[in-house]
Amino acid sequence: MLENYLSTENKETRRLIAVRAALEIIQSSVSASTGYTGKEKLDRDIIHASEKVGVLADAIQAALEVK
Repeated sequence: MLENYLSTENKETRRLIAVRAALEIIQSSVSASTGYTGKEKLDRDIIHASEKVGVLADAIQAALEVK
């Protein structure tokens, strides 16, 4: 998924790639078993994902920046 990140200069494309990677990580996290079930798990997953997707995408972009 991140293979094309460094090969593009377009900021919007880079952001899209980072957000897609973040959503993939969130999807894996949501799929994991927890102590919560049903509506409670869904509510927690939605809130957590909506609050953290941008933060996670920012972290992915920062980690991929060539220094």
